[in-house]
Amino acid sequence: KPQTREERRKQLAEKKKKPTQKKSSKGMFKKIFLGLVIIGIIGLLAGVGTFAYMVSDAPKLDETMLKDPISSEIYDMNNELIRVVGSENRDYIEYEDIPDIVENAVIATEDVRFYKHNGLDPIRLVGAVIANVTDGFGSEGASTITQQVVKNYFLSFDKTIDRKAEEAWLSFQLEQKYTKEEIFEMYFNKIFMSENSHGIGTAAKIYFGKELKDIELHEAALLAGIPQSPNNYNPFTNPERAEKRRNIVLSLMHQHGFITAEEMKEAQDIPVTSTLVPEEEREKRKEKPYDAFVDRVIDEVEAQGDFDVFSDGLKIYTTIDPNAQTNVENALNTNEIVEFPNDEMQSGIVLLDTQTGEIRAIGGGRNREGERGWNYATDMKRQVGSTIKPILDYAPAIDYLNWGTYHMLEDKPYQYSNGEPISNWNNQYYGPMTMRSALAQSRNIPALQALQEVGLERARDFAENLGLGDSLPEQLTESAALGSYDLSPLEMAGAYAAFGNNGYYTDPHAVRKIVLRDNTEIDLSPESEVAMKDYTAYMITDMLKTAVQSGTGTEAAISNLQVAGKTGTTNYTDDQMRDWNIPDGAVPDSWFVGYTSRYTAAIWTGYEKRSKPLLADGYQQKIPQKLFKGIVSEISKNIDT
Repeated sequence: KPQTREERRKQLAEKKKKPTQKKSSKGMFKKIFLGLVIIGIIGLLAGVGTFAYMVSDAPKLDETMLKDPISSEIYDMNNELIRVVGSENRDYIEYEDIPDIVENAVIATEDVRFYKHNGLDPIRLVGAVIANVTDGFGSEGASTITQQVVKNYFLSFDKTIDRKAEEAWLSFQLEQKYTKEEIFEMYFNKIFMSENSHGIGTAAKIYFGKELKDIELHEAALLAGIPQSPNNYNPFTNPERAEKRRNIVLSLMHQHGFITAEEMKEAQDIPVTSTLVPEEEREKRKEKPYDAFVDRVIDEVEAQGDFDVFSDGLKIYTTIDPNAQTNVENALNTNEIVEFPNDEMQSGIVLLDTQTGEIRAIGGGRNREGERGWNYATDMKRQVGSTIKPILDYAPAIDYLNWGTYHMLEDKPYQYSNGEPISNWNNQYYGPMTMRSALAQSRNIPALQALQEVGLERARDFAENLGLGDSLPEQLTESAALGSYDLSPLEMAGAYAAFGNNGYYTDPHAVRKIVLRDNTEIDLSPESEVAMKDYTAYMITDMLKTAVQSGTGTEAAISNLQVAGKTGTTNYTDDQMRDWNIPDGAVPDSWFVGYTSRYTAAIWTGYEKRSKPLLADGYQQKIPQKLFKGIVSEISKNIDT
């Protein structure tokens, strides 16, 4: 078809545009590509720069620090050194003296690709990254043996990005400077093995009485499993846990080809206790001062992170008053204050500063042996009897219902809401009485009436404000009015101290701060919180003063000191009295919790087994009051109270 001049001009213009568009598209692509390359380079440089900045403060690889564990120092309330923890029980083993069976057990358990990576294990790292994304940073580690050496010798245990970067950088340096065998030797001799010891060679002697070269497969697996949680997997104190952990190690050794299925099964069938050093032959450790208090210090430090008190070179500043601690220990282990009826009777004592919540002394039990043993002041929880009445019954009635100390209650035949009858300790009823008299004379029925008026939910809320929430069930029953739930002396001391501190609760604590090797300070002193109205604390204190002056706690009264406090005993069921042949009036537990404006003490006495009773002889059940009087009167000398 013939075209006009105008049409041909347009057609020519269209042809000229097409190659121009192609050229323009190619140019745009090049620009985008170059931009991405530039951004990548900038990102890479930024990442390198960020990493360099993060590791700029990393410590140097100091050979002297790669030799021995560093002891931790414990200081008292006046910043005076009282104890050095660590650096004992340690034999150094050269790599060539480590048996293959022991090395294989450690490698299978801790880092099966140790001899293949360069300090970081990408496979473990990917798994840890996934866990940290899904569960939060620090939820799972990917530490190789090299990283553990770096962490144990040079770094703090904070799970931060900066510290992980420093760990990676130092691990890379360590791998460049030392052979794999040297790094394994460092790890092998550094790790804490419980029993105040370091290194697997030392542990072989302690637990099995053998030189390392004589260790058998099942023993090697047990030793390799201990470092993950040394005190929990200590076969002397936790043989069942230790055996489960050993069997896991054996299964890992089989999984990674170090032993056959038959060898694994044969070793798993051997009881862990069968080759342990007999108890009577175990070397007694040197006596360590303030052992019960140091137990608590270690617990609090370990709760702050992956710290090893025995080898991390920490400076731990505590709240202990050495004079008070000595008095408490003397009270429990001598007849200076009370005449204990036998050596089997036990007691747990916690002494606090009423105003700060700082633990001044801990009596972990009578005739304690060794370290990290059972602590009747902090580990034990028993029913607290009538010492709970101010906390769950009367204080909530004042705080929520505005009851006064002369609020009238009636001590009469009564029953729980479910129809079950309730009685007083002497099976008598005194009729109408004030709240003050009901508390001072420890009457059960008025206490239940108070709890019923307040309501179980509000009573529990009040107790939670006093630090008892974790030990009480979500739904209380009315038997809580009389102390039917298990609590520790530590918890009871903390709760009562709030009454003496104008209603402010401070979590009881034994550690003020930790100073790491790089001088980083970690402040552990908790903040005080309002737990009740100030007049609630005042009126409870005033009523508890009556309980000591003329109520059930007169044995705890101290001349020239204002003391507030409450007694408590628990009961046996009818079946228990019959089955255990319990005499009338005997009880399984006796308590006294009391305070001055300076000190608060919670004291429990009883026996390890509830089947052994405290007799109703007019003396045994009053021992907690006598201990309180003797201890508090002594430590209050020359103290402004």
